[in-house]
Amino acid sequence: MSGSEYGKNKHFFLPYKGHPMTARTLAPTNLRPSALALAIQALFLAGAAYGALAFTAPGARAQTLDSAEVKRQYAIPAGSLERALTSFASAAGAELSADAALLQGKSSSGLSGSYTVRQGFDALLRGQGLRLVAGANGAYALRTEAAPVTNAAPATTSTSAATLPAITVNAALERETATGPVRGYVARRSNSATKTDTALNENPQSVSVVTADEISDRNAESLDETLRYTAGVTPNQRPLGSDDSSLLRGFTIETTGILQDGLRNSGRTFGASIEPYGLERLEVLRGPASVLYGQIPPGGVVNAVSKRPSADAVREIGLEYGSYQRRQLKADVGGAIDGQGAWTYRVVMLGREANTRLDHDSDNRLYFAPSLTWKIDADTRLTLLARHERDNQQYAFPNQLLEPGPRGQVDPHVNLMGYDNRFKRSNTMLGYEFEHKFNDTWTLHQNLRYTRLKNERTDMFPLGLSTDGIVERYFRPVDTESTSVLADTRLQAQFASGALRHHVLLGMDYANFRNTDDYIYQVGFIAPLDLYHPVYEKQLKRPSTKPTIVYAPSRQLGLYAQDQLKWDRWVVTAGLRRDKATQSQTTTNVLTGAVRPDYALSPSATTGRLGAVYLFDNGWSPYVSYATSFSPELGKAIDGGALQPSRGKQLEAGVRFEPVGQRASYTAAVFDLVRNNVSTAAIGNPGFLLQTGQVTSRGLELEARTEFASHLSLIAQYTYLDTNINRSTNGDQGLQQPGAPRHSASAWARQAFNVADGLPAYAALGMRFLGAMRSNSDGDNLNIRNGGITQWDAALGVTRGPWQFSLNVNNLLNKQSLYDCGYLPGLCYRNAERTANVSAMYRF
Repeated sequence: MSGSEYGKNKHFFLPYKGHPMTARTLAPTNLRPSALALAIQALFLAGAAYGALAFTAPGARAQTLDSAEVKRQYAIPAGSLERALTSFASAAGAELSADAALLQGKSSSGLSGSYTVRQGFDALLRGQGLRLVAGANGAYALRTEAAPVTNAAPATTSTSAATLPAITVNAALERETATGPVRGYVARRSNSATKTDTALNENPQSVSVVTADEISDRNAESLDETLRYTAGVTPNQRPLGSDDSSLLRGFTIETTGILQDGLRNSGRTFGASIEPYGLERLEVLRGPASVLYGQIPPGGVVNAVSKRPSADAVREIGLEYGSYQRRQLKADVGGAIDGQGAWTYRVVMLGREANTRLDHDSDNRLYFAPSLTWKIDADTRLTLLARHERDNQQYAFPNQLLEPGPRGQVDPHVNLMGYDNRFKRSNTMLGYEFEHKFNDTWTLHQNLRYTRLKNERTDMFPLGLSTDGIVERYFRPVDTESTSVLADTRLQAQFASGALRHHVLLGMDYANFRNTDDYIYQVGFIAPLDLYHPVYEKQLKRPSTKPTIVYAPSRQLGLYAQDQLKWDRWVVTAGLRRDKATQSQTTTNVLTGAVRPDYALSPSATTGRLGAVYLFDNGWSPYVSYATSFSPELGKAIDGGALQPSRGKQLEAGVRFEPVGQRASYTAAVFDLVRNNVSTAAIGNPGFLLQTGQVTSRGLELEARTEFASHLSLIAQYTYLDTNINRSTNGDQGLQQPGAPRHSASAWARQAFNVADGLPAYAALGMRFLGAMRSNSDGDNLNIRNGGITQWDAALGVTRGPWQFSLNVNNLLNKQSLYDCGYLPGLCYRNAERTANVSAMYRF
């Protein structure tokens, strides 16, 4: 197929799935490098070998054919015919291929009762003008009723059916959109890298998509957990109660690196968190992306894509119970409101009450996310998105001793902060996404969101540790509030000029944040805590004798332009952006009204990107790109002026392979990333900074996401990361970036099968390895190291009619290790121990 014909022959493909679609060193590393290599190789080779064996083994095919004759109970809801066939094929363990045009505009009344696979398909297709044919390998295909039927016998035994040509899914393109659902683990499209609905193999930067099915199978409970099996990511291991501490390519995500539906998620640290159950997908764009999003960290961005309304009915309710009395109720309902499907809705809800490993701690959440879409006409669509979330969580500090004395190691359940050091957050978001197509060339998109965040924080800090295990503590409660308005307006134009096809994007985005901290309570040292005999007392908030209010507004306005040019098999993406940002802070004395200016910055920056992809007909897509980023630096320069933004620049080359006719995606990328203008201490001038710092990050990322015909799904990644602080006056020159391991790898394998009376079931096993790294708490630049650690996760699930039951276990072998020592000399974290959750989901 030529490049100009690429993607014209569109089919959708319904595969089986089990559910709808030192100087100082810490304790010795638990796994030697040779053992690690063997473990990784064993898991990868076992998965690949098993998938290949199951794909080709006659016994496996015979088992599939035999199971097709077994009657089982089904409860398929009414909706579009495509959705009904998808749900039935998924529950029955069957594969179905069809031209998408055959199903357009067709609806189904659903299916309820006991059927064989063939009977179920026949019932769903009755009166639709379609018929089912089967190949020798047990896969099915749809044909129109008008096509000649050469044999009326059952397709599974028909000679003519057995000699049908192989079913090929050209270009492996589903009816997938960049914001819609994905069946299984393999996504094909994204909009995070271009702000347009673009095939992943046309992106000139590395992108990973974590689908809702993967999130559900792993029962991820936070953003950090959702990112655990993604290339280039070092997920945060500390129980921080926030989402902005994971690393991308060696740099922390920070507040500006987390997006919700393409707009900044929060205006401040420890602000709004991401609820994984509310996501349709999580997209990870690695490397500088300021050309589209303005001020962001150089490592990249994480874009959380919310669940949206759909004409297809969505109805599920689930109940969970787990370790530390974790009790959770959640529901996801939606569908069409009117018969024409012009009005559709979605409501995602979650309520949780849970303790944690720490004494007198909780992890409570209330989440409510309604959305409504009005399809005004064929060219105009408006979607309203709302979200309200309440959290009661705690920022946990380390409580383990690097070198325990005669009294031994401290109980890991000891809570240094007792009842306090809490985040009591209330976050409300209301926004819309508007789209209008003027003609075949021009389309207008606008996203807008208003957010209001309130956070009642009772901050407490450990400030000293004695040799006998006594911790000095400092209490500083603060009430914070943040309001923001974010808008992104863009015009898209698609046209041709000779042999060149253009997809032009012209946009303007605006962000306005107003952050307020009320320091109106008394602060100071409180009673110390004995780590071996803790006495917990709740701290009272008393009025301060010197109350102050800190006000920190910020604004950003960006203008950007991008063109995606296609010529034959080439796709070239070029973009340019100009930003103007303002940030300031003032402190007001509540009693006197005196206002003290703390800082005022007005940085501006020009950023860009240029990349090229070559599309081979067999699915290979090599690419190369250059991209830049900027991020404001706070503080005063040595000359008394404002600091300039830090700058990131990256050269990346890679290849993506999406084999034709298979649900698989393989990526490899190498990159050279530099961050300049990093602020460091001005020696001899306290309170002033120099901008002579430089950090480099170079590496290799390998990632595979594939689904075999044997019902085996596999995710695997390996990341090599070489970070170095090249220039600094902070005493850390020549050291690695904190928290950035040189080697990391993970793999998650999910095998679907039938049990008992043909009930669909699955089993999954995951491995996560983080190599040795510099401690995140190495504030004194002593090069304190974390040892490498390997952890295993597992999951089991079974479906019976409308019910699905599952068990998820994290850190299956309960591997424990000390890490991130250095917050106080000799005080360390311990990674999370084994936890388990059981859940029941009812779909109706």
